[in-house]
Amino acid sequence: MALNKIKTLSPWSHAVAIGSILLVTAMFAACGDNVTEVTEVTQVVGMQVVEKGDDLPKCTTEKEGQMVYSVDSAAAYYCINRKWTSMKGEDGKDGKNGTNGTNGKNGSDGASCTAVEIDDGYKIVCGGDSVGVVLNGAKGDKGEKGKDGDNGNDGEKGSDGTSCTAEAIDGGYKIVCGDDSVGVVLNGKDGADGKSFVDGWMVDPRDKQLYRVVTIGEQTWMAENLNYKVDSSFCYNDSVEYCEKYGRLYQWAAAVGKSEEECGYGKTCGLSGSVRGVCPEGWHLPDTTEWNTLFTAVGGSVSAGKKLKSQTGWVEDYNGSDAYGFSVLPAGYYKKSSYKGLGIMSFIWSAIESDYEEAYAVNLLLSQDAIWSNFYKNAAYSVRCIKD
Repeated sequence: MALNKIKTLSPWSHAVAIGSILLVTAMFAACGDNVTEVTEVTQVVGMQVVEKGDDLPKCTTEKEGQMVYSVDSAAAYYCINRKWTSMKGEDGKDGKNGTNGTNGKNGSDGASCTAVEIDDGYKIVCGGDSVGVVLNGAKGDKGEKGKDGDNGNDGEKGSDGTSCTAEAIDGGYKIVCGDDSVGVVLNGKDGADGKSFVDGWMVDPRDKQLYRVVTIGEQTWMAENLNYKVDSSFCYNDSVEYCEKYGRLYQWAAAVGKSEEECGYGKTCGLSGSVRGVCPEGWHLPDTTEWNTLFTAVGGSVSAGKKLKSQTGWVEDYNGSDAYGFSVLPAGYYKKSSYKGLGIMSFIWSAIESDYEEAYAVNLLLSQDAIWSNFYKNAAYSVRCIKD
């Protein structure tokens, strides 16, 4: 079955525990060659992405239940019992030559899972549970026909795989494979505050990293910090592990897509209009007006910090409610060769400079509000991109 590719959005490899809700408008039950459309499915998933299968991290007890997607094999791997288990089916091996003319055995029935279409691939749902995201992959080559046994007949053709369908029920759909019901998928609900938002994914075409996105009001934002490597960007404590969770920290010139000689500390940049900066094509670095529009949509800047912060990761009792799935993590900052503030604060750049030395950034600390501050351009803070 061919999968339609899309331009995207962040891996759950950067993902954190996120209490958000996913409203998806199309679901496909794919078993064999049969496809049945299912609408209004909700689920949130994510995984780390590596270039090669050899780059898979060690499957330890701490990583139990996590998933990693390998680009070269176009397969997802699931950490279970300290072993990486591939979620991608493989071609069956050729049958052995028949002995004394004995007919080959019938092939086993194919197992099946349900797939929900997303941009550039599918979200895999098995038994009603979402297990990961799989991007489109190249079609596998057809296996070779087994050789005839000496003085024997050809083996019989294996049975077709079981077909799955979706039957509408009140509030959702029942998934039926063969004659057996394998699960129920309920329709998604609006957010707890009554405001609707669309939760989905995008892939950065530059490095194939997955990002979760969320629509709040009329704006669509990345729901994770950007992790695209450029000059003048850093991982907290110079560790890739922190970049995978918190995203990179960018000096302001890098955030707006310029060199330090053009827009760094001591330089007046004079940018105007929409500034794409370090963001992927079709996205841009938000200005102060767009940030203020977001604060208004969630009830004002006085409570925006509480509603936009993640539910975990902040020190003591200062976690947020993450009421809109925006999931701001306390990523800290980098300044004068020193990393500080992890677990305590988050600063996120805007595209607006205040003068030749400083630019504006959103400041979320341990309080419930979100405030504006102007910071030196040579400090490195987080970046969130907003859709054009």
